[in-house]
Amino acid sequence: MIKVFEDFDYMRVGQMQSLLESNEIKTFLKNQFGFGGTGELPFVETVPQLFILSEEDEERARQIISEAETAMPESATWACPTCGTEIEGNFTECWNCAEKQED
Repeated sequence: MIKVFEDFDYMRVGQMQSLLESNEIKTFLKNQFGFGGTGELPFVETVPQLFILSEEDEERARQIISEAETAMPESATWACPTCGTEIEGNFTECWNCAEKQED
């Protein structure tokens, strides 16, 4: 097994796993439930990690992941028009007052 990706965001690791699996690369996900041990274990031991099962797929897997990360644009933060709270770009609704982002 070869580790090809890790991130504290389980959703990103799952997304990369789905991408590789859809390209017929067999994977294994380690620490998918590791955050339950955070505090008891060092945080670096609970990071979700994505492995591929075959060495032959390593180069192609790394290329697919690299292309996917390049294609993911960073979402710009926005200010809520009602309360002025700064919101991260991946959210479309204000966490403070529930106002929706203007188009």
